[in-house]
Amino acid sequence: MKIYLDSNIFIYLENNTLSISDLENLIEDEITEILFSSTHIFEALEIQGDTESERNERLVRRLKLIENITKGHYINENIHNEVFELVESPFEVLKTITEVPFANSAMKSLINLISEEQRTEFRNVLKLETKRLNNYKPEEVVKQLNQKLSETGQDLTFLSLIEHGISHHPDGKTFGRSNRFAAIFELLDMCGYWKDTATTKSNYARFSDSSHAFCASYCDYFISDDKRTRNKTQVAYSIYNIGTKVISSSG
Repeated sequence: MKIYLDSNIFIYLENNTLSISDLENLIEDEITEILFSSTHIFEALEIQGDTESERNERLVRRLKLIENITKGHYINENIHNEVFELVESPFEVLKTITEVPFANSAMKSLINLISEEQRTEFRNVLKLETKRLNNYKPEEVVKQLNQKLSETGQDLTFLSLIEHGISHHPDGKTFGRSNRFAAIFELLDMCGYWKDTATTKSNYARFSDSSHAFCASYCDYFISDDKRTRNKTQVAYSIYNIGTKVISSSG
């Protein structure tokens, strides 16, 4: 079985509160590959320490763990929206993504364009009840949101909103499925579906969640202990008929 782990699972493996054998017992099968992506490395860069030396030690420890656990099996998407797997060291991936030091900051700025007030207004206009929406099965969520959108009197659907937004983006024509995953996560959160707690980092964290979900769609299992991520992922998978199983470390 080929599996993809959310960063929170790597943390448990690092802390020895979880083992690979635990994961194999969970899926009741042998794990043949564990993949990592550049998103794991971006998130590792967020590791803190009391001193810069301590932060670097923790970062190196995380990268060594990822390398050991995955055996360097790396999944990546190129600028042509082609997804490929290769054997690469997490340390080499780190070098690649830090060659353009402003890229990560630019990404954070881009996804913080919609304010929390605008998100609240959006939910109020559609008269969305978050708790009720959270109770729907993943495959029913888009249907319910389409119903709410139709009540506005406009010819809108959940997916047409996403495509409309993409069509107005300067690079919209080059957007692949990974960008659409990000848009689905963002719109689901705006609608209040398993909404993330609003913080200065929540928008960027959600972008990372969507990236993990996209990469995991090329595997048999996506294991995450973030319930919000799992539920948004399952909606995206239901839209694209993706068969990857989404579970937590406890099943």
